[in-house]
Amino acid sequence: MKLFRIIRRLILIIIIFSIIVFGGYAYFISPNDYSFKKYEFTHKNISSQLNGFKIAFISDLNLNNKENLTKLNKAIDELNSYPFDMIIFGGDLYDGPVFNTKEISATFKKISCKYGKFAILGDKDQNMSLEVSEVLNNGGFEVITNEARTIYYKDTSFTMIGCQENKDISKFKTNKKDMILCITHQPDSFSQYQGSVDLQLSGHSYGGSIYIPFYGAITSMEGAMIYNHGTYEKSGSTLIVSNGFSGPISFPYKLFARNEIQFITLKTSSS
Repeated sequence: MKLFRIIRRLILIIIIFSIIVFGGYAYFISPNDYSFKKYEFTHKNISSQLNGFKIAFISDLNLNNKENLTKLNKAIDELNSYPFDMIIFGGDLYDGPVFNTKEISATFKKISCKYGKFAILGDKDQNMSLEVSEVLNNGGFEVITNEARTIYYKDTSFTMIGCQENKDISKFKTNKKDMILCITHQPDSFSQYQGSVDLQLSGHSYGGSIYIPFYGAITSMEGAMIYNHGTYEKSGSTLIVSNGFSGPISFPYKLFARNEIQFITLKTSSS
């Protein structure tokens, strides 16, 4: 009986300690915390010449004050210390009014890569799409809205589609022998695009914000009810969901869904 009480107290202490540690991280540290995460994407449509091609993917900046901009500047400086060939922005530049446009464009201009900077707009960008597009364009990004681009690399190529949710991408001209990369903000569009694309990159969900391993996100949001964290594979297609670079003003806290910039390295496969 005495041993049982000791074990019960130890369990209670561990639970209380865990709540303090994880709660402290989520509240005090996670809003400004971020990491660089690496993925390898292997597919038979990736040619041997594309083997090792690296894409940096950043989504959901949710800029709303100078502190956010300082964090972004620091991250861009770190980003440039890594080798990568292309960068893609997955939408939601601001979380609130447009501000410091010249400074933000100058920050984007610092990003150094050889094979292009591309961006799509998120749901928060729609009501100020002209201003957001101008900031991105002045920073060297090409904003793609419901279009397909052929990306040439060495003596090979792949197709990149940038689209809004629920867009019929079957009308885009693509070479089925080339890898097809789809960039769309809301990850639940994977239900529509799986089987038609090889790789989809999305953001929007913040990785679930408070994500419990083996359980899932505590809350879900429209556009990320089904797919909201990590990697999914269905019908020969792969979806990679970004946790985003910053949570929204309303709830910037994260747990097991750390803010991130992703590197996706393409790998060839003969199977």
